[in-house]
Amino acid sequence: MYYTKRKVKKGPIIILGIIILVIILAICGINLYKKYTSNEYKLGEKGYKENEIEKILKFDDKYITYAINHDYEDDFIPLVEQKYFIWKNYDKYINFIDDEYGDKKVDYSRVVSLVNVGANNEPYTHTKKTDMDKGYAILVNKYNSLPDKYAPKDIVEMSNWYAYPDNSIRKDVYDAFKEMSAAAKEDGYTLIVNSSYRSYEEQKEIYDDYERNRGKEYADTYAARPDFSEHQTGLSLDVFSPGANMSNFADTETFKWLSENAYKYGFILRYPEGKEDITGYNYEAWHYRYLGKELAKKVFESGLTYDEYYAYYLDD
Repeated sequence: MYYTKRKVKKGPIIILGIIILVIILAICGINLYKKYTSNEYKLGEKGYKENEIEKILKFDDKYITYAINHDYEDDFIPLVEQKYFIWKNYDKYINFIDDEYGDKKVDYSRVVSLVNVGANNEPYTHTKKTDMDKGYAILVNKYNSLPDKYAPKDIVEMSNWYAYPDNSIRKDVYDAFKEMSAAAKEDGYTLIVNSSYRSYEEQKEIYDDYERNRGKEYADTYAARPDFSEHQTGLSLDVFSPGANMSNFADTETFKWLSENAYKYGFILRYPEGKEDITGYNYEAWHYRYLGKELAKKVFESGLTYDEYYAYYLDD
């Protein structure tokens, strides 16, 4: 018996091979397209290293887009990683770094803090009117002023039980201070107010006296200009214990009590130690600002100065 070989038709095999080849080429093309259009590739083309790209891809889309559309920047990642980074201030951060640091190692936390509060500028420059609609949360410093010759309408005189003669303050602040004073008394401490509300004219007199006798730089360090003074808000008190003064109050047990408890009654230490470049004032262990209990607690727990807290959480 004889068998004949069946002829294999080559046409379908060739067509199948072509189809497979086309599929492989299409897949390769798609993969190449994905690679060269991916954010990873684009960032690599900008000069970012693999570990830097990994960090950037965890940022918000607007930061990724910025990095892709701009040349490589050494400061980009460490700035964005800062807890209190504010995107609208990015160019200001960069300009401040260029002006302040040069080739020196950059303290990015400090850069962010100073720029956020406006302290990258000279005091009393780049000023604006504070937002009075914020009530007790208003910010008043060397860059945020009160309305011209501002005077609160709810000022009341303080009793000599709580303050030295000729002190007055806003009613809600007085009530809060009396509550705090009673609590301190229960723990064995006595609080006494040495200075409180000052009118525009009184603040001007104090500032002018400093400037006349010690010069403008000294005056700007130890006193606020009128309309830039927290005392003019009627929300600030200088609190001491009997017999203490500016030079020794920080060493008293009364100050320690205030440091741990003032926020419970709506007050914060306004000019803490080590934050002079942010607040613009020397450390004042006696200067307390009323914010209301809820906000004071938040500021206290944040560990920030009020200038920093306001810039990050409250500024519109």
